[in-house]
Amino acid sequence: MSNGWRRAALVVVLAVGSSCAASPGAAGRVKRAVPAADLERDVPDHRPVGPMILVTVDGARWQEIFDGTDTALSRAPKRSAREIVPNLDRLARERGAAIGAPGRGVIRATGPNFVSLPGYTEILTGRAPIGCQDNTCPTIAVPTLLDEAFASGSSVAAFGSWEMLDRAVSAYPASFPVSCGRHDDPRIDPWPGSGDFRPDRLTAAAALAYLEEQRPDVLYVGLGEPDEYGHRGDYAGYVRALSYADAFVGRLFAALDRMGPRGAETHVFVTADHGRSREFKHHGGGSPESARVWLFAAGPSIAARGRITSNVERHLADLAPTLRTAIGLGGAHDRGERSLDLGWPGASIDELFRPAQAVASPIAQATPVPRSPQ
Repeated sequence: MSNGWRRAALVVVLAVGSSCAASPGAAGRVKRAVPAADLERDVPDHRPVGPMILVTVDGARWQEIFDGTDTALSRAPKRSAREIVPNLDRLARERGAAIGAPGRGVIRATGPNFVSLPGYTEILTGRAPIGCQDNTCPTIAVPTLLDEAFASGSSVAAFGSWEMLDRAVSAYPASFPVSCGRHDDPRIDPWPGSGDFRPDRLTAAAALAYLEEQRPDVLYVGLGEPDEYGHRGDYAGYVRALSYADAFVGRLFAALDRMGPRGAETHVFVTADHGRSREFKHHGGGSPESARVWLFAAGPSIAARGRITSNVERHLADLAPTLRTAIGLGGAHDRGERSLDLGWPGASIDELFRPAQAVASPIAQATPVPRSPQ
């Protein structure tokens, strides 16, 4: 990306500030401009955490990520996972680990409706999405991992291609920079999405520009084109979108490598909000197989072990506790809110981490929490 384009992308982000693309009913959904005092009290140290980057790839099913293309859908010679997502493959082999590979346990969206907004709220809150079961949910009411990081004193930013992500990233709109969708900009063609969708290439450019210029402690990036092509039944477009998302991961690591020690200290997590049905085009409660997702992770507390085995079923609700463990963020998630009304909380995926004696900075291990009352 040229310096001119990087500066232009950053200008767009800073002009947007902390607003997201407008969506129906958005005017009445703003709660507070800053995190509530009770959240701040629940973050004990009030010190920046991270650095950490979370990337989600909407609707990217595990089959291509681990096994490569489906020849029945592509009607072309098979391409391996290493061919279509080489950076994720390299991440697991050389930098970190992967969860959810065939024969090594599973990680799933909790559901019961396996669509995007419930998946994102589950990822970012670390709770089963009891209060959100479709893509018309209001702004999340439970503080997210990003809210907790911001309350600790960390610099936080979020970017998304899908405009509705503004309802999942923060319970406190306007607290930190968030840019979702194309912001009603008529110059931007939303294809392959519709409405206020922003193409992944623009979301990626803005996020990379912000990372390099501002170096936030915690960065979230949500790419969306694989799901858009999937719903169109365009398997070739879906695979191209997966490869683009993978290339973005490669560009992230290239940027981190240029940052020296700070880049080496950064944890990176890549996952999906849901999978796809057997016939590929759809997903949701009527397609239980679309619950299955995947996770790639790298960073100073994660050993390079490739595809590792989970001996218990994992869920998207386990992501936020895992990220908290990796970056040393304690607080609200430990404070007695194990309520089905709020969504049962997840537990840290401890099999990702190095043995305690091998970690330079000890990792606080989260206590596993049962998914339902005994």
